[in-house]
Amino acid sequence: DGIAPDDVAPILRTVTENLLLEIQKTFDFFKATAASDRIDRILVSGGTSRIAGFVERLGARFGTPVELFDPFMKIQFDAKKFGIERAEDVAPTSAVAVGLALRRAADR
Repeated sequence: DGIAPDDVAPILRTVTENLLLEIQKTFDFFKATAASDRIDRILVSGGTSRIAGFVERLGARFGTPVELFDPFMKIQFDAKKFGIERAEDVAPTSAVAVGLALRRAADR
């Protein structure tokens, strides 16, 4: 409360840049060890994917299309029963919850 978005923008840019550097290291390792070094697209999920400008900077950094992962793509449900106005608003942060909900008893 009481903090303007412009006040945190420089901090978010710095954190985003640090995260992009870590992703770059992971991609470099992938390219060095995989049979193919081609990355066709990047799917992102989690809270970080909702940071303003993150998806765009990620795509620009790697020259690859970036999409928000939608764990509800093949799941039909009534979002209002869960107190959700629009499933798209919570999809990026729901991947783990949906994955756990799809498990069966005794799955590991």
